[in-house]
This record gives sequence, C-alpha cells and structure tokens, in this order.
Amino acid sequence: MPVSAKQLNFSDISTDFDKFYNQNQETLLTLLDEFINISDFIPFSFYQNYYSKLGSKRDFSLESMLNAFILKIFYRFLLLIF
Repeated sequence: MPVSAKQLNFSDISTDFDKFYNQNQETLLTLLDEFINISDFIPFSFYQNYYSKLGSKRDFSLESMLNAFILKIFYRFLLLIF
C-alpha cells in the first residue's frame, strides 16, 4: 500500500506564515515573552553599561530593545528565505 505524501515548498510555507503573521501579530511577541526569558542571557555588566548614569536616559528597557532586535533579525532571515 503506497503512502501518499504532500511535498512542501517555500511558497506554501511563506503563504502560511503570512496568514499567521497578519492574523496574530501580537501572538509572536507574546510567545517570545512567554517562552524566552531574555534577561537570563544578559550579563550584569551589560545591564550596568546600558543603565549607566553617565549615559543618556533610556526610554525603553534593555529587554524590549533586545526583543525588537531579535524580531528584526528573524524577519530579515525570513525575507531572505522566501
């Protein structure tokens, strides 16, 4: 009995991801916050330098800046693939 399998291609994956992204834009950020604790990967010295009294006042937290940077890299990677 032969097994019929559906072959995936980049077009299908890209279309599915576009649908997911357009319907659930906040979900991706929520998943990132829920399952990846970015503060575990940041050394204390990096915190000290980011929040240094000699530097400028920060409007955004270090974690939010790094999350935005990770998403930027993720989307750029997806654009290269698809």
